[in-house]
Amino acid sequence: MKIFKNGKFHSFNSENTVYEALVVENEKIIFTGSTEEVLKNYEDKAKEIVDFEGKTIVPGFNDSHVHFMNYGYTEKKVKLHHCKTIAELIELGKKAQPYGGWILGRGWNQDLFLEGNGIPEKKDLDKISTTIPVCYTRTCGHVLVVNSKAMEVCGITRDTKCFGGEIDYDKGLFTENALELIYSHIDPLSVEELKEIILDTTDKFLAMGITSVQTDDFSSFPDKDFMKIVKAYEELKKEGKLKVRVYEQCFMDTVERVKELYESGLTPNKGDNLFKIGPIKMLLDGSLGGKTALMLEPYEGEESNRGVVTYTQEEFDKLTKYADSLGYQIAVHAIGDGAIKMVLDSYEKLPDPAKRRDGIVHCQITNLELIKRIKEMGIIAYIQPIFLDYDLHIVEARIGKERASKSYTWKTMLNEGIKLCFGSDSPVDSADVIKAIHCAVNREDISGYPIGGWLPEEKLTVEEAIRCYTVDSAYAAFDENIKGSLEIGKLADFVVLDRDIFKIKKDEILSTNIVATVVGGEVLYKKA
Repeated sequence: MKIFKNGKFHSFNSENTVYEALVVENEKIIFTGSTEEVLKNYEDKAKEIVDFEGKTIVPGFNDSHVHFMNYGYTEKKVKLHHCKTIAELIELGKKAQPYGGWILGRGWNQDLFLEGNGIPEKKDLDKISTTIPVCYTRTCGHVLVVNSKAMEVCGITRDTKCFGGEIDYDKGLFTENALELIYSHIDPLSVEELKEIILDTTDKFLAMGITSVQTDDFSSFPDKDFMKIVKAYEELKKEGKLKVRVYEQCFMDTVERVKELYESGLTPNKGDNLFKIGPIKMLLDGSLGGKTALMLEPYEGEESNRGVVTYTQEEFDKLTKYADSLGYQIAVHAIGDGAIKMVLDSYEKLPDPAKRRDGIVHCQITNLELIKRIKEMGIIAYIQPIFLDYDLHIVEARIGKERASKSYTWKTMLNEGIKLCFGSDSPVDSADVIKAIHCAVNREDISGYPIGGWLPEEKLTVEEAIRCYTVDSAYAAFDENIKGSLEIGKLADFVVLDRDIFKIKKDEILSTNIVATVVGGEVLYKKA
């Protein structure tokens, strides 16, 4: 038994109760109240008493859509996020050590390049090496560029075709489904290497106050061996080393793959409080930054480009119907309004998508009709507030002011009663929850632009933003009865902050630091 006292515990229960202390036994909260009450009833039984000295405490953050293992995998690649020129990309590649026989990099973004620098091409990466294959993936994960050696190793010719993806042979550029033509030739990782990635990533996430992740891992590695990924998690759990709670969003892109998952014994919701099988994750379109998100109308100034779609409606309907028939929840990546409409059209054909808690991941480019349909069908929206840090700078250029004004409308969606579950999509963007809360509350990028916020009528309160990162994320994983709020009978997962985030000025949110992260009553992170 353990006592945590002298805190401001924001429970996020239905009454938003704030109390001073709680008692934990066997990972769960067994009592809440004043410090005086707790000490009076439990002090003589407690093995440990932790004093939080008046600090603000909230439930543990639950990232509702992240690529947890890919985050760690990306850490081993050349980091390209801060590059401003193609010359920088080349120099970093020259200094890099090959990983699995390749030079791998991720994070470039042409929108952040200085004038005169366009999208990197094959000829640029040839300056890194002509003997080692080089693959640089865009920050969004939906576009990559390779050098000539990689094209050779992967057997790419001018005649190579790919449905649901595009190949520019001369420039060495690949989008969407075509990425697999490259990734499938990169050496796979061992179970031990996967375990190392999980442990490294766990430490970083705990430092950000993240105690639970809903993660798409099965698409993270070249071989797509989902049993090997599950084995890595299960071995760490058995060894007592799995410290973040995992709800696996199982990326399966064909009926055959879904069948393989089911017949392997990884059935819906199989698992426990540490590792559990979640929805079938599907990918329907691309990214806004890469101009591959599927739109109902063309991109601004590009009459022939409405983005990329990875399935026909008939193919997609067959996949969702099959996954649903086996009892799986479904979560579909859909960024553009064209893709969102396709998802809703497909969900309408299922028996009860609301009961199954089916969702749309990203759900960025919307309109009032789509929002109305999402509400009426009871569909979950998996939202990444941190996307505003970049997207507010490009969305009007991509789709025009009119369409942009109806997108990223989270306050409108909340007011309509739509369940919003916040996450990061990291490593596509930062997993830092405090940065995400800032974006949701202030509608500004991390530098504070624009003053007053973009579409300021869509600002959330701090409480709403945190609720979306805790209570509502737990709901998305059918976990609302065991976590998401700090109540008796629920898991003692919580985060200690260095200031009262509910009372400070909104422009000071970014200064908030994580003091400690507690999972199951164990202090697993403490700021030095």
